[in-house]
Amino acid sequence: MADRPDSPSPDKPETPETAVSDEQVVHHVSARKKRKKGVGGEGMQLQMTSMIDVVFLLLIYFVITANFTIDEGTLVATMPGNSAQDQTEDQLDPPTNIELTTSGDFVTYSIIVNGQRIPDASALAGFMKNRVATGQMKADDIVQIKPQGQVRWQHVVNVFNACVSAKLENVGFAP
Repeated sequence: MADRPDSPSPDKPETPETAVSDEQVVHHVSARKKRKKGVGGEGMQLQMTSMIDVVFLLLIYFVITANFTIDEGTLVATMPGNSAQDQTEDQLDPPTNIELTTSGDFVTYSIIVNGQRIPDASALAGFMKNRVATGQMKADDIVQIKPQGQVRWQHVVNVFNACVSAKLENVGFAP
């Protein structure tokens, strides 16, 4: 009994601090034993590896099939088609022609609306709004943009945007 470390030695009296009972001794229980004693008896476990694999496969599939690019160069315009051929010439009002021409330097351009010269695209928007407001044309009249081959694309887009900002509904490009 003398070789037990928790038993009091014969030369030291037993004090309350040195007395150790069986209730105070802490026993280590492994995590594996705790899991076995837990809810469910045998302990059912979810197979997380398979679920994670499936989730990653789905993620890769959706990333590959997603379309992250924005379509460029898409203009909403009424292009000439077969429906215009069905109507007779006397039923149609003559279209408003907007001609875009350029000089030899390809930087400056001119806007001509039915023979009248307009300085730039912002003035064109005001001019077209004025024509609709005064009754010279209706918002649903046909407007054809006729650019020369050397006119920069940005100028054509600016003229188209000016017509749209003037609330014109039938804006298209001449064939």
